[in-house]
Amino acid sequence: MRKENHLISNALFIGFLLFAFASPGRLLAQSGTGEIPFNLHFLVDSTKQLEVGAIQADAYQRIFDRQQVELTNFGFDTSSYWFKVSAKSGFNHPAILEVAQTSLDTVAVYTFDGSDWQAQVLGHAFNPVDKPYSGVNFAFDVSETALNFPIYINVRTTGTVAVPIQLFTVNGYHAFKLKRTLFLGVFFGLMAVMAVYNLLLYTYLRDKAYLLYVGATIFGLATSLVLNGYGYLFAWPNNSVLDDHIYLTFAGISMVFSSRFAATFLNLKTFDPKMDRYLWVVAGASALMSALSLFFDATQLLLYGRLIVLIAFPSYIFIGIRSYRRGYNTALYYVIAWLPYILGLILVLLRGAGLVPEMLITAYGVEIGGASEAVLLSLALAARIKGMRKEIAEKELEKEQFKTRLLSEQKVLLEQKVEERTKELEEANATKDKFFSIIAHDLRSPMIALQGVGQKLEYFIRKNKQEKLLEIGGKIDQSIDQLNHLLNNLLNWASSQRDAIPYHPERVSLKELVLENANLYQALIEAKKLTVLTPDTEGYVYADVNTLSTIVRNLLSNAIKFSNEGGSISMSWNQEGEELMFSIADNGVGMTAEQVTNIFTEAGHSTTGAAGEKGFGLGLKLTKEFVLHNKGMITVESSKSSGTKFSVTLPHSKA
Repeated sequence: MRKENHLISNALFIGFLLFAFASPGRLLAQSGTGEIPFNLHFLVDSTKQLEVGAIQADAYQRIFDRQQVELTNFGFDTSSYWFKVSAKSGFNHPAILEVAQTSLDTVAVYTFDGSDWQAQVLGHAFNPVDKPYSGVNFAFDVSETALNFPIYINVRTTGTVAVPIQLFTVNGYHAFKLKRTLFLGVFFGLMAVMAVYNLLLYTYLRDKAYLLYVGATIFGLATSLVLNGYGYLFAWPNNSVLDDHIYLTFAGISMVFSSRFAATFLNLKTFDPKMDRYLWVVAGASALMSALSLFFDATQLLLYGRLIVLIAFPSYIFIGIRSYRRGYNTALYYVIAWLPYILGLILVLLRGAGLVPEMLITAYGVEIGGASEAVLLSLALAARIKGMRKEIAEKELEKEQFKTRLLSEQKVLLEQKVEERTKELEEANATKDKFFSIIAHDLRSPMIALQGVGQKLEYFIRKNKQEKLLEIGGKIDQSIDQLNHLLNNLLNWASSQRDAIPYHPERVSLKELVLENANLYQALIEAKKLTVLTPDTEGYVYADVNTLSTIVRNLLSNAIKFSNEGGSISMSWNQEGEELMFSIADNGVGMTAEQVTNIFTEAGHSTTGAAGEKGFGLGLKLTKEFVLHNKGMITVESSKSSGTKFSVTLPHSKA
């Protein structure tokens, strides 16, 4: 922060030096050596008919005497202006009178040689090559004799009637002219050097802001050169009409570049799109002024040009302050850089309107401010590059930190994933071990029951014991049913673990499906003398018929297994909105609350039915998986010695 404040102080100090050094009291003092003091009065000739002889009349002389010049700037006026210059006594040597305003159409100087009036006529309407003194301003010889009489100056113009008049000794004028040339050369040279320097920086950095800055500087320099008369003097001396147009062309192009430079430097497209669009409007209006200047002169475009300048340049300051307050610190350099230029521009506009006196700072405000701006904007661009480098470094650091953090997070996630998969594998291995144990145990029971059946059958046949044969037949059927049920559940479970269960939903009649599966267990139902109740009404669900059959078989088998001899099993279904609830209830042995909680999760625990039937713990786990597979839900209600009720809710129709 201390370093930033130091840079800001330097920028402000440089701007102050440029303005102070260029002020009248420091470089081109109007009261300097070689300047002849004089009194100045004026007369306005709205008829444009007065001649130098006519204004010698007492009536006009009294008007002259009453109107002493306080400001030699009268704003825009098409009248003919007469000025009376009366040198103070004590100067008995030739002199040079200068009118330092290149845009005046006609400047006629009348001096009296003791017998007659001598006229010297120059102006913007004449070829500048014919001037007796080279340079952009209008200089006239005044003889030693003429200094003893009043000197009259007649000015006619269609632009600003700004008539800065100075009277010098010959040597004093040449010294003053040299200083002024050096003064303008320093500032023009400075702007040219800054343009070239930043163009070289652009070729190295490829930052568009530098190119826009160069464009604004070059065309601003061209505008200033034209306004100071150098274009007319050196480039098109025979075409005064072009001089009235081309400076607006250059000025418009300079404003196009400066408005886009502001938008690019402050990165408005990203951080302030509203102001970016506004500056596009400014650029468009400036480009329009350049185009119109090809057809209209400065007088005709005066109001339009002033309006653009008064709107555009203060808005650059406003937008810069707005960007700074939004957190873009480099915008402060930008604001400081524009201040001297806008101050100089305002002074020149006030001078053109006749609101401020004619002096160096008002005559060359644009040049002084432009040179100050060129230096300060270069500092601002340097600060911008520094800020961009810092931002890039911070982004690189953030990127590295992000990579490190991401790798750490990925490592943690990977460790968690490995831990979860390890736990899943351990659970799967434990489940597998339990199932192998159950299969080994529960397959053995029906197989043991079948051992020796052949010998017993042979014995009972020889003994003709029919009732024993029937009893053995029932046990054989029961053992085969147990084996078949176990094998079906094992096959279905194995398929579900591989996600290989097909799902082809369709509209299924629950009544037909229940009756079909109940017939498969008819022998067991009759052996335990059970009563099975089913509704007479139809019920339809939208489910996969194969997995739904497995659900019904497992729930029915479970109800038969845990029903006491002579008990009852009831089945019901009823539609609830878009779903159908199917229930199977028995009045058998029931379960404890703990068993109800774990009934769908503890597969692998062998259980025993009401008559000692073997259970595998797999059927209900598989049932829940198939219910979820069919987009349904299963619940259980049970209490010890009071029976159990399983309820399955399935979609009634296709969603």
